[in-house]
Amino acid sequence: MNFNRRQFLRAAGMTAAGAAAMSALAACGGGDAGTSAPAAAASAGAATGDLTFSVWGSDAEMAAFNTIARAFEKANAGVKVKVEQLPYDQMRTTLDARLQSGQGPDLFRVTYNDIGIYSSQGVLADLSATVGADSGQFIDALWAGVQYEGKPYGVPHHTDTSAILYNKAHFEKAGITDVPTTLDTAWTWEQFLEVAEKLNAAGTGATAAFGVNWQQYGAYRWFNWLWQAGGKALGPDGKSVVFDSPQARQTLEFTKSFYDKGLMPKNMMVKTANSPDLVFGSGKISMAFVGDFLLPDINKTAKGIEIGATFLPKGPGGAASDLGGNAVAVTTQSKAPEAAAAFAKFLAEPANMQLFCEQTTVLPARKDLAGAKLNYAVSPDLMPVFQQQATTMPADLVQFVTLPGFSGVNDALVQNLEGYFTGGQSADDTVGAIGTAIEKALSA
Repeated sequence: MNFNRRQFLRAAGMTAAGAAAMSALAACGGGDAGTSAPAAAASAGAATGDLTFSVWGSDAEMAAFNTIARAFEKANAGVKVKVEQLPYDQMRTTLDARLQSGQGPDLFRVTYNDIGIYSSQGVLADLSATVGADSGQFIDALWAGVQYEGKPYGVPHHTDTSAILYNKAHFEKAGITDVPTTLDTAWTWEQFLEVAEKLNAAGTGATAAFGVNWQQYGAYRWFNWLWQAGGKALGPDGKSVVFDSPQARQTLEFTKSFYDKGLMPKNMMVKTANSPDLVFGSGKISMAFVGDFLLPDINKTAKGIEIGATFLPKGPGGAASDLGGNAVAVTTQSKAPEAAAAFAKFLAEPANMQLFCEQTTVLPARKDLAGAKLNYAVSPDLMPVFQQQATTMPADLVQFVTLPGFSGVNDALVQNLEGYFTGGQSADDTVGAIGTAIEKALSA
């Protein structure tokens, strides 16, 4: 039988439920009530001492994960943690197949965007007892990102978000000296366009002033601008669609002007793979909207360019930025759920989260580290801007992009934004098509 992804996970949930039922029957047949609790505790405490933690990751990420795993083993005698590396492009298919067959890992690395689909299918453990009391320690939006029906099914581990990198030589040639250094002084939409127009007129050698990172799977970043305009996708109840609004039309018109005014290259459309981080190092754009996780690559491709960083513009509705990063989830198939949950929590302890973020150029998920001065291995001068920008992730935007059916909304953005920007599609048709996709995502 061929399964789609949702069917795979639904079957996985049934497998996990069946395994749990058989385990309960075995416990009932093995002794009286006085011995069943110790047996369950021994099982949950990892009698064999083995945990499998499935991740994808760069060399720096793998080194950090393994360092923290060895520290956990040292603090928990008898427990062993295997950090299993899977290729990023195979992570979902491999994990889904294992979960469907009842052979899932004890815990795994998961994007916030995927928390919804996994938790809705019953393959993730409810971690309320493990981290529920610690909810206030995490950035509100990221805590919202691991929730499903009011319960946490993951531990926020780190995040990333977009900010603006700029070519200092281009700014100098254009006479731009007043660059925002705090969130409070971030450019307004109007000020941002003024800066872009100055860059275009300055003869910097760039073909356009800037590029926005809303290509393909990143199309959802267009919603940053909607929230900046004061718009929303869902009502306060999280179940009604309110996308069709004056703010949505204002955002469409404003972002279309990037292309109409020649401020953003037309070969950097939503459907293309030509993202700003790939172009910035050539000097063909003066500003690039990028995620902090790309800084190591940009440092290699932008040699000879003196780079600065500043904040995303603020719209009529204020500041808003996109969700990135990952959480750690425990599966309902874990043979040592308590040990797995303890390790997930251990990864998010301040010292361990700080170590991981510093070595891998990502942002902490904890409030007490969000504004801390971290010793980043790459671009330590630029990372504080991304740290501050991450505090502007709206919790309701995070909840929206982590809906189980959100991938359909991203697909609709890819098709309809490009149609509106350069294909002559009307604002009404664009708003209608995206609104329909949001309605489908709610019922997925």
